[in-house]
Amino acid sequence: MAFLKSIEKAQNQALCQFCEEKESKIKWKCINCDLLLCQLCTTRIHSKIKASKGHKIINLKDCGTEDATNKTPKVDLKNMQCETHSEQKYWMYCTECRIPICTDCSTETHQKHELRNFNEVFDTIVSEIKELKGRIEMEMQWYENEGAKFKQLLSDGKQNFQETKDKILKTEKEMKETISRYASDLLQDLETKWRLLEKKFKVELSSLAKNQTDLESQKDILNETLQSKQSLDIFTARKGLNKELAKKPLSTIQLKKTQFIPGIRFKKFKSEINYQLFGYVTDI
Repeated sequence: MAFLKSIEKAQNQALCQFCEEKESKIKWKCINCDLLLCQLCTTRIHSKIKASKGHKIINLKDCGTEDATNKTPKVDLKNMQCETHSEQKYWMYCTECRIPICTDCSTETHQKHELRNFNEVFDTIVSEIKELKGRIEMEMQWYENEGAKFKQLLSDGKQNFQETKDKILKTEKEMKETISRYASDLLQDLETKWRLLEKKFKVELSSLAKNQTDLESQKDILNETLQSKQSLDIFTARKGLNKELAKKPLSTIQLKKTQFIPGIRFKKFKSEINYQLFGYVTDI
């Protein structure tokens, strides 16, 4: 899976190695030439080159598969020329220098070195490469699986976070609305009780003020009589003298004070949240 993704990435980044046009989408690979080709160059150019006759062309998506490996041409070990002596061909492998050598190399610079059969060493190296390649593919699959797992965990965690956050905000909104309605009811009930009590107090105050005014008038009349120089006025005043005083109102009104009792607070220290019930109103 990871290998196919790397192939797809290569398709998006690489250019056809014939036409090098950005618009040309890479689709094929020549195993022999080791070239990436677009569809047009594969059919019109590469297939018509005489030297490319018999070359293996595979779809880029099949690279790395067992089928593509089987199509890879075998290395012609018998005709591999020595890089030091171009007229010679490799025939042995020096295990100390870890390089293939020809007969001239063995007499010049590799005397007394341990040598092995060139073909056998080549097959061993190919086997080691394939074994390492298999291990790498397994490691890549493990990383891909782990990445997918953590991506899923991240997605689940994000979803859980958002759901929990939404519930908290919803509960906060509902509690605000409930508390607001409850507080409004408390205020309305308090207002009703107070207005009734206020009205009673005002009636009593009005009655007291009236009686007080009557007493003031009666007192003024008596003062004028006492200040008169005429004794006849004193006798005359006695006829209209009212000894009965206005009865004091016996009010049964009592003031009941109200008090708001805040809710119970459960306080925790440091960075913990304070939880508080709203509270209620009661008479003292």
